[in-house]
Amino acid sequence: MKTCIQALVIICLCIFTTVAAHAQQGKTKITGTIVNNEKKPVEFATVTLHTVKDSALVKGAVADINGYYEFDNIPPGKYFLAGTNMGMTKNYSPAFDLKGESKFAAPQIILQPSTKSLKEVNVVAQKPFIEQRADKTVVNVENSIVGAGSTAMEVLQKSPGVTVDKDDNVSLKGKAGVLIMIDGKITNMTQADLAQWLKSMPSSNVEQIELISNPSSKYDAAGTAGIINIKLKKNKNYGTNGSISLNGGAGDYGRINSSLSLNHRNAKFNVFGNLNYGQNGNYENLLVDRTTTVEKDLQFMNQQTFLSKHYEYYGAKVGADYFIDDNHIIGVIANGNLANWAGKGKGTTGIGANNRIDSTLRTITDNSANWDRYAFNVNYKGKLDTTGREINVDLDYARNMNKGTSFIFSKFERNNVLSPEDVVRNMTPSNIDIKTAKIDYIHPLRNNAKFELGFKTSFVKSDNNLRFDSLRKNVYMLDTTRSNTFLYEENINAAYLNYSKQFKKFGIQLGLRAEQTNITGTSRGTGKVNTPVVNDSSYVNLFPSVFVSYNASANHTWGVSYSRRLQRPSYDDLNPFETYLDQYTKVAGNPGLRPQYSNNFELSYTFKSMLSASLGYSHTKDVIMRIIEADVDQSSGDTLILKYRYQNVAERDNISLNLSAPVPITKWWNSFTTVSIYYNGFNTMVSNNLVKLSSTAVYAQMQHTFTLPKNYSIEVTGQYVSPQVADEGLFRMKAMGGVDIGARKTLWDKKATFSLTVSDIFRTNHFTGVFDNANRSVRLANKWESRTIRAAFVYRFGNNNVKEARNRSTGVESELNRAK
Repeated sequence: MKTCIQALVIICLCIFTTVAAHAQQGKTKITGTIVNNEKKPVEFATVTLHTVKDSALVKGAVADINGYYEFDNIPPGKYFLAGTNMGMTKNYSPAFDLKGESKFAAPQIILQPSTKSLKEVNVVAQKPFIEQRADKTVVNVENSIVGAGSTAMEVLQKSPGVTVDKDDNVSLKGKAGVLIMIDGKITNMTQADLAQWLKSMPSSNVEQIELISNPSSKYDAAGTAGIINIKLKKNKNYGTNGSISLNGGAGDYGRINSSLSLNHRNAKFNVFGNLNYGQNGNYENLLVDRTTTVEKDLQFMNQQTFLSKHYEYYGAKVGADYFIDDNHIIGVIANGNLANWAGKGKGTTGIGANNRIDSTLRTITDNSANWDRYAFNVNYKGKLDTTGREINVDLDYARNMNKGTSFIFSKFERNNVLSPEDVVRNMTPSNIDIKTAKIDYIHPLRNNAKFELGFKTSFVKSDNNLRFDSLRKNVYMLDTTRSNTFLYEENINAAYLNYSKQFKKFGIQLGLRAEQTNITGTSRGTGKVNTPVVNDSSYVNLFPSVFVSYNASANHTWGVSYSRRLQRPSYDDLNPFETYLDQYTKVAGNPGLRPQYSNNFELSYTFKSMLSASLGYSHTKDVIMRIIEADVDQSSGDTLILKYRYQNVAERDNISLNLSAPVPITKWWNSFTTVSIYYNGFNTMVSNNLVKLSSTAVYAQMQHTFTLPKNYSIEVTGQYVSPQVADEGLFRMKAMGGVDIGARKTLWDKKATFSLTVSDIFRTNHFTGVFDNANRSVRLANKWESRTIRAAFVYRFGNNNVKEARNRSTGVESELNRAK
């Protein structure tokens, strides 16, 4: 509790310091107008404010329909203004000196019609930092003060509604599982690889970041968290470049990560590849207290388990693009990943009734798993004419192979007497094959309108086996009552239509996606000849989407959106196998899981390209969630068994208010604050009992970045999550949060960076929660290695202006995301 208070105090102090420091800066408001040679207003002209000393850009603005513009909170100093507009010659105002006055009327800027042809006009426009469009929020990174001199990851963290946790997992407006794209194409990287890549990329490579909280119909209907699209600057330079990164860290366990990336481009070919290696350790200290009321007797189990984990990862990716001509490109990608996991656990469970322990269960677990994954893609992109008609085709094949083995050694102690050791072994080999094909077509129309359509088909086959053995007289004997085979086949066929049009102040987008799903599931016990069929179904769904934006003025932008989405269960979650953590705790899949469907509404508002706000509501039916439920041992009749199993929670209502604002305090001090207030209400049946739970919660994050002399910088980040009903397991969780601090040094003309970070310095980021149902109460406390020290070195070599490899989308990512 003390450390939680310390974290909150620091976050509050940061907030107070930000507000106070910002208030103490110069508060001059600059206002003015921009007109043509006939003294008529120049609508929507671009005005930029510069310092006289070095002509450095301070801020940008867009004039309204009356040619009026303004700049707020400008500190004392000498400045001048520049005005530009299409077809007119750029002009400047006389220099002026601000001395801290509250208001200043700037000299009028007069633009003359350009005497050059439009082809020769050089227009320099400073876009606002944040733009609200019909279907997305756009963060203009290029030339922005907030993003200057940082990395792509740091700019992403400063984007409204985006949070990045201790493990570099990205969430958008409080929803995890965001899909990250580069130039409109899915990256096909692991989360860790993508994070490292973004950390090594300077922000000068990034032009825009698009935040799509409600994706349109052109995207797969699966996934409810949204999409982040990072658009890179383009160039046509040829040559070779690459980067190498080395990372090391230590807490209670060590960790190492390294990567090498290469890219070569000439007039006809672009060849690229990367290699990755990593290993890390972690632990979990798990406390579970269970109480059950049976005929007025209070039975309890106090379980304490320590788990140590070790991961090792190898990854490789190679690809090539062939530029047939300026309008046609064909490419191939092949990538593979090998991963090993090992975990050992030691647990003690006290069992008793009416506050008296009468026996103790001692358990040792030894687990291991190997994952082999590889995927292949062939892609064609063609520009059909000069009007912008375009076609994209993807063919994909992927295979996931998993071999897992676990041993459980158990002994009971009663009256200081140990029972004979009980030993069981689980082996769970599985193979998942995925084949997809998709085609997308874009057809521009007149007057800033566009029509899109596409088709996709996917085939998935999952083959899973569970062999459950018991050790009897030094020989493992097959347990046919617990062993099982599960075969799963799925075919999804999809088609979509999308129409968009931009008016002077309004933008609209209308879309409709149809998906036909065919599923066959087969589960068979080892001793059975006849195969019962499970979860067979075939259904068609429609997913409409509507987006409208309104640019009221240069300072006020509004947006409203609606979309219907679904989330399918992962292939592992459908697997009915039961695996035991100990004799009283087991984990099981659920072949009867149905997809969850959500209807999402959002109203968004942006003020002065800085403050971003949104109000959202979503109603989700059949929410997929892992729930603790009571279970009974079929052999002994023991009622103390708990089963962790994914189920469909009947419904969830979510209301959220999200506020975010980047605030440059001084030239060397920037801050970014995000606050989300949200309500979650759940209504479902668990173990034949009605469960109604709801909570109103707050998530807050504040980040301060200090740019120091000699290419040094320091960053402090604080996060706080208030008590609430957790999405995972319906636990009433306590507050959690943490404070991170880091320092970075840029070296060798910005070709290399070295950073040192400490995460969760007060060790306050851990989970505690309680779930009550059907005369049972479960209290869970989980701590992990959250405080670590990490050092990272990144070096970029070669021609850093080489055009990046075509990080195109493939057709298989939606399916791969369900193969855990």
